[in-house]
Amino acid sequence: MSKLKSLKESRAAIFTQIDELRTTTDGREMTSEEEARWQQLLADYEKADRTVEAEERYVEIERRQAERQYAARETTDNGSGQQADEYHSAFRDYLQHGATGVSPESRALFEQRAGLTGLSAGVLVPATLAENIEVALKAYGGMFEAGTILTTTSGGDLILPTVNDTESKATVVAEYQQSTKSAPSFGSVTLKAYTYRTPIVPVSLELLQDSAFDLEALLSGLLSDSFGRGINADLTSGNGTGKPSGIVGAATACKTAPAATAVTLDDIIELVKGVDSSYARNGRFMFNRNTLWALVKIKDSTGRYIWQEGARDGTPPTLFGKGYVLNDDLEDIGAGKTSVLFGDLSKYRIRMVKSFRVIRLNELLAEYLSIGLFGFARVDGVLLDAGTHPVHKLVHKSA
Repeated sequence: MSKLKSLKESRAAIFTQIDELRTTTDGREMTSEEEARWQQLLADYEKADRTVEAEERYVEIERRQAERQYAARETTDNGSGQQADEYHSAFRDYLQHGATGVSPESRALFEQRAGLTGLSAGVLVPATLAENIEVALKAYGGMFEAGTILTTTSGGDLILPTVNDTESKATVVAEYQQSTKSAPSFGSVTLKAYTYRTPIVPVSLELLQDSAFDLEALLSGLLSDSFGRGINADLTSGNGTGKPSGIVGAATACKTAPAATAVTLDDIIELVKGVDSSYARNGRFMFNRNTLWALVKIKDSTGRYIWQEGARDGTPPTLFGKGYVLNDDLEDIGAGKTSVLFGDLSKYRIRMVKSFRVIRLNELLAEYLSIGLFGFARVDGVLLDAGTHPVHKLVHKSA
């Protein structure tokens, strides 16, 4: 729940008390106790109202600041808006004419951004196109929305440290007595850089010569769909052998296994309860669309649906006050399947080397008067778990 929403609800609760007291004493004079409570409630409401107004002003300022930062990013690509425009133009020349058809100035721009000599290893896509692809990936699969993305400039092993200090507690120590010792448990995980390639897509030279043809729109759809299908599946359930270690395999199984064909309210409660409060505080659920509709049908003991729509105040739907991420690469409810995850999903780290690259193939489809385009990116993923288990999963009983 946002701070502003919480403040508004507190103000509304005070108003409810004011209205109830007013209704109770309507038509008669208030007692001294009622009068004192009336004045206190009015004062509390005024204070709450000022707090809400201050938070609303802050939210508006924060929104305007974010808009300015976004506008600045739109005009900045490796230094300046002019250089961003130059790179866009050079990128389009490369797509239309190939490596031999770009000017020396454009070649210098590519080499500056890629940190290499020659264009045989492909060309980095412009920053704005890369951002559009990442946005599409977030909507496509779920892992790019849930995880934390780390961008590196090279593809060497990236070692991330982990620390488990949960057993360390402060204690009372008498004067001149020695402090107790508690060594934290240190560890590390290694992120590699697995190369993902899209299929080769033929593009006719007639289209490339048409100035009205939107090449970036084509590439945005090509890269986001292909990468979404491949990368998201491995980030979800990869086994870590020649590919990322998916979040499903790294998550900790809930102590109580749900039935083979259904999820109950008690199952969800046990799943949330099992996650340490430090992670549950920022916790979110993850499941696919079929599981979503199965959860929507669950009712509590009074016959009310547990799903909170949030339609009246415009907030996203929540389950036990927690949001969710849709990921259709998670399994459906079924015997031995993992259908629901819960925890701090941002503890899953997604490593990308530089950004997406595009390669233009000139000869492969020449007899069709076409060129081939394909994209590739170097990616890995791992859940940071130092033994405190930030993400738990529901694994159904075998049939």
